[in-house]
Amino acid sequence: MNSKFLLSSAFSVALLCGCAAHNEHALQQNKELVRHYFDGWANRGNPAVADALIATNVVLRNPPAVIHSLTDYKQGMTAFHTAFPDLQFTIEDEISEGNKIAIRWTLRATHLGEYQGHAPTGKTIAVTGISIFQIANGKIQAIAVNMDRLGQFQQLGWLPELAQPPK
Repeated sequence: MNSKFLLSSAFSVALLCGCAAHNEHALQQNKELVRHYFDGWANRGNPAVADALIATNVVLRNPPAVIHSLTDYKQGMTAFHTAFPDLQFTIEDEISEGNKIAIRWTLRATHLGEYQGHAPTGKTIAVTGISIFQIANGKIQAIAVNMDRLGQFQQLGWLPELAQPPK
């Protein structure tokens, strides 16, 4: 009985260690996938990278927009890259667990093309944000974005000047 217990315990430990190693490997793969997303897609706008990394039925929540397809996402990102051709995301922080990766980023870009009905301003912006990626079957299935749109719009001069309080 004692030897059966030891054998069973040893098998359980080996199985758990194998699962932990597999999970760590999967987590590393997910991190690499998201870094490749930023390098090849977010920064360069390469549609082949988007096709390789993002599910065709991706759900992108980037308020106020909610997009439900890779085709629509690529159209939106192409417009963004056209308006801000020097667009550069910098990954500031990364937190990973299970099939989710959270990235805190800074976007820097110059407004050189029409965007959202606004003529180019030539202004350079620096905007911070957080994106949470959900990954399954080796592809990005969902992205939730929270970015400083108020700061973006202020830097671009798209908002009226705030009234100064009376003295």
